[in-house]
Amino acid sequence: MKFLSLLLITTLACGAIALGVEPTVAQERQALREVSSKFCTEVRREVIRGLPSAEQLQRLSPLITPELCALFEQARVYQELQMRRHPDEKPPWIEGDMFSSLFEGVTSWEVGDVFSAPSVDPWARVKQTYAEAGQKPESWTDTIVFKQRGGRLLVDDMRMGGDWDFNTGTSLRGGLPGGLREGDDHASFDERWKVSFTRDGDSVTRVVIKSEGKDAKATTLFGGKSDEPCPMPVWVVWSPDCQRLAVRLGDGPRFSRTRIFRLVKNAWVPVAMPAFYPKEKKTMEENGFKERDSLVDADHWHDARTLVVKYFASYTKGDEGDGYHQFVSVRISDDGKAVVQGAVDVPGEE
Repeated sequence: MKFLSLLLITTLACGAIALGVEPTVAQERQALREVSSKFCTEVRREVIRGLPSAEQLQRLSPLITPELCALFEQARVYQELQMRRHPDEKPPWIEGDMFSSLFEGVTSWEVGDVFSAPSVDPWARVKQTYAEAGQKPESWTDTIVFKQRGGRLLVDDMRMGGDWDFNTGTSLRGGLPGGLREGDDHASFDERWKVSFTRDGDSVTRVVIKSEGKDAKATTLFGGKSDEPCPMPVWVVWSPDCQRLAVRLGDGPRFSRTRIFRLVKNAWVPVAMPAFYPKEKKTMEENGFKERDSLVDADHWHDARTLVVKYFASYTKGDEGDGYHQFVSVRISDDGKAVVQGAVDVPGEE
């Protein structure tokens, strides 16, 4: 009945759009609740530890975006690579519940508030509970983030709301290829490249990358002649295919920037970050507004060519203020040009 109800609501909504009539807020919210319930039901149909198996992913794939599905598949490739190369070590993504804040998982759930608006990815909050015999139940709220694709609502991420010290991370994507933030020396998932950080107290003075070969020369990602040491945190986010990376650099508590690089014939080449809202900024400056904050933080890769940047900027003029708090998608073309593909308000934050 739930599936038929969702189908009916979706059909009505699509019919309304076809007739040039926007679905009502009530219809949109009901559709969000229905698809959220179906997703949670499928995720909890059986225990999923670590990455979904091929059979489990096939069952979930009609409910998630192709990009999220591809990340799970890429993670499986890297996991198998690690198992072959390091048989005595525990590979990544092998245990724990990836679909909630709690490593142990979920024993019950309930869909709560939902939200949909033109400038925001639709989302639904889910109250998750883990209950073990003889123990006090643990409850928290995670947020499912959707994308509209061809008139369908598909799960694209989950934002983890658990507030304990050892939760599974900040988001589902954040734990998959394209989402992990690396703030220390590390190797790429494919083990072809090594990134190293040089620090001076609480500042980072240099970030370099080189191939794993003995005689390989390092390429400087940060720390050239024109670069001043920057305060931490500094982190690197690799694209899922390890052909691109982003380096988040802090200039201070109110300013940060992100550099993008792509691999061209075994060399790492910088990609110019496009300007965000240049016309709007110019208008504000012409009207006496001054920039107070500008944070451009590499958040995750939506796919192998699209970097999602968490962008916060504020402008003030006396008691007046204006600004942005958005996820901005930056698409990188084959010839290395980056353009803003789209932006949405940061979802599910109060």
